[in-house]
Amino acid sequence: MRSLVFGAAVALLAPALHADEVSLRLGGKEIDLTPKVRKELAALARDALGRCGPNTSRHPGNFGLAAFGMEQRWKQLLEGSRLRVQFSEPFVSESHLGGTLGVSEALIGLEHKAFFVGPDFTRHGAAIAEHLQCGYLPLLELACLAELQPHLPARYRETCAKLERDARGRIVMPPPDIAPSCS
Repeated sequence: MRSLVFGAAVALLAPALHADEVSLRLGGKEIDLTPKVRKELAALARDALGRCGPNTSRHPGNFGLAAFGMEQRWKQLLEGSRLRVQFSEPFVSESHLGGTLGVSEALIGLEHKAFFVGPDFTRHGAAIAEHLQCGYLPLLELACLAELQPHLPARYRETCAKLERDARGRIVMPPPDIAPSCS
């Protein structure tokens, strides 16, 4: 009987043991997230990073001398405003310039002075890469989640309010005059 109870407990806890680890830091503070929001943020991060433009690992020439400071920018972003997702199941990010990278962790900047969302980094093992031109609409969805708005500066609420949504509530491609910049 004991082994049956133990087996049932393990079966119930197993999905929780393999969940993505999500942390959100805004305005210098860690933000408590519900399991639903953590799951949604992880899914949007995975979607955004599934296909990107150049990255410092495969296309360092596109970054110029900035490619050499990439690890320092990763460390700075860890301490700044960012979404960090450690994926329970790694995936592959494909560059539309060619090549792929494994992704087991994502770091996506928020409240950056130059970007609405970004910079975007991934790590797999010890290999860190900075990415450009990742999934624009998933990044906008991430920054415009209603649950994050109370924690973000007013410019996020103002920009998100201008964005058009489809019948399912998803953001559609904004016109260039109101499109915020993402890295």
